[in-house]
Amino acid sequence: MSNPGILFDDSLLTGLDVEKSDIESVVDDCDRCTKVGFLPEIEASYLGLILHVMDLTSLNSTDNKQTIEALVDKAFLYAKELLKSDIEKMANTHSCELRNYFTTSTLTPQTVCVSSVRIYDVVQRLRFLKQHIDIASVAGGFPMGQVPLSCRITEVEYAISHGAAEIDIVIDRGLAISGNFEELYYDLRAIKSLCIKGNITLKTILSVSELDSNQTVYKAAMTAMMAGSDFIKTSTGKEAKNATLFHGMVMCQAIKHYHEKTSYKVGIKAAGGIKFNEQALSWLVLVKNILGNDWLQASLFRIGASSLLEDVVKRLSIVLKKFHQ
Repeated sequence: MSNPGILFDDSLLTGLDVEKSDIESVVDDCDRCTKVGFLPEIEASYLGLILHVMDLTSLNSTDNKQTIEALVDKAFLYAKELLKSDIEKMANTHSCELRNYFTTSTLTPQTVCVSSVRIYDVVQRLRFLKQHIDIASVAGGFPMGQVPLSCRITEVEYAISHGAAEIDIVIDRGLAISGNFEELYYDLRAIKSLCIKGNITLKTILSVSELDSNQTVYKAAMTAMMAGSDFIKTSTGKEAKNATLFHGMVMCQAIKHYHEKTSYKVGIKAAGGIKFNEQALSWLVLVKNILGNDWLQASLFRIGASSLLEDVVKRLSIVLKKFHQ
């Protein structure tokens, strides 16, 4: 079930009850697990999952029809072509379960994520290829969020009407830092109402590295979930500093507490500066350790990235070769 949201309840904003040392301990465990390494079969399945939950992204000021067409082609062809021989050779290994895991859908990112004005280019390329992939669009004043609500609503309506299945909006960080969480709630609730009409997935970007404390990150995350966000997302990718696993731990705690209070499961999306498979694996382990295996699926876990795909495929090819040496 998607998250319909609840009435604003400021009593839920005070639930962050973990010490900084506890957060650091969990983060260290995630990093240590990644550095020590995984059994090949586990690593292969984790890397395959990362491919599958990826929002393959291009949000550049220089994007145009040609770059977006290349993005769509990359989503469908890159992993399949480079891993085809490795997966076929697994037919003679004992790892039938793992071999069956790598299907066409597994090797295709979950969405392509583009600016609202580039949705048309994605739609046209998909028609040409006779393929389908969901389109995620940043909208609503991305990346600053310092835009009148009426303008944010207009852009979200534009994105949905042109084919976006998912909307990634960004909060007004000024509201969060100044403690105006109720106003932030109603801003997000207005956009959620548009998404409900079209059965659109709403992801809310917190820009955590621009918030002033762990408490503010927690409160912003909880406010976004109360307003009906289906995912909370770390970053726009345009901040001066990227989100860390430390921020992710706080966000996971908020998701866990919201689920305990409401029974609604909200997803987490890590984005911004995630270029290497080790980084992505650390986020996966964090989500698994804090939220559990239920969250290790595309409906509850995403990674937004523009260049991660290449590194994950390269590493996955190396791991798969171990099964037929």
